[in-house]
Amino acid sequence: MRLVMEQIVLETERLILRPFKSSDAEQVAHLAGDPKVSGPTLNIPYPYTLDMARGWISSHAPRWLEGSGLIYAVTGKDTGRLLGTVSLVQISGRKAELGYWFGVPFWGSGYCSEAVAALIDFSFGKLGITLLNAEHLASNPASGRVMAKNGMKLLACIDRESRDGLLSKVETYELKCP
Repeated sequence: MRLVMEQIVLETERLILRPFKSSDAEQVAHLAGDPKVSGPTLNIPYPYTLDMARGWISSHAPRWLEGSGLIYAVTGKDTGRLLGTVSLVQISGRKAELGYWFGVPFWGSGYCSEAVAALIDFSFGKLGITLLNAEHLASNPASGRVMAKNGMKLLACIDRESRDGLLSKVETYELKCP
């Protein structure tokens, strides 16, 4: 899927989902650099540096333009504060992988589920995606609850090599467009 338009800003009752800006890098490094955030993920390295955050943010526009990824900064509607991210990556045809992380201060607030719901609605309603996949470390059941709350179905628990080269139990989910 090749996308030619600018990345659309999405809004929910409490959130704004917008493209990341270079000025978000310090906050990304701070939030993602917390081992409580990076530890239960397959992809976020620790320590997570400012240069890593800058590189990650600079990768977003090319992914969007080539149609392989859509990464949103999730901010509070009232404060403008960066809370975390939701994304579609590995977009291929009508399939994509859903991902997300949020800073520790925003856990348990429902922000992640709200942002994921908005991205699912957008992906099915506007992008023509018909199948979303997602996965999380089995040791991070909170992430699985976000997936289940948004209608995703657990498919399997598999062994997957994590960023440190060790095998970890990973739960895989999918959601088909209704």
